[in-house]
Amino acid sequence: MKTLAARCLMCGKSYQLDEEYKDFKKLSEKNLPEATFICEMCSNKVRYESDEKRKPKKPASN
Repeated sequence: MKTLAARCLMCGKSYQLDEEYKDFKKLSEKNLPEATFICEMCSNKVRYESDEKRKPKKPASN
């Protein structure tokens, strides 16, 4: 099974991606020593923050 060294653009953590990763083929075609991508944890964090930003603000109680 092939693996690919990759680093997350947001958190900087290094990962070893195998052939089962969804974007493995796209990342391996670039022929870079270390590919860059956005990991699932950072992707979920950005999605959560954007969902929270879209929610209506609660009125301030006086």
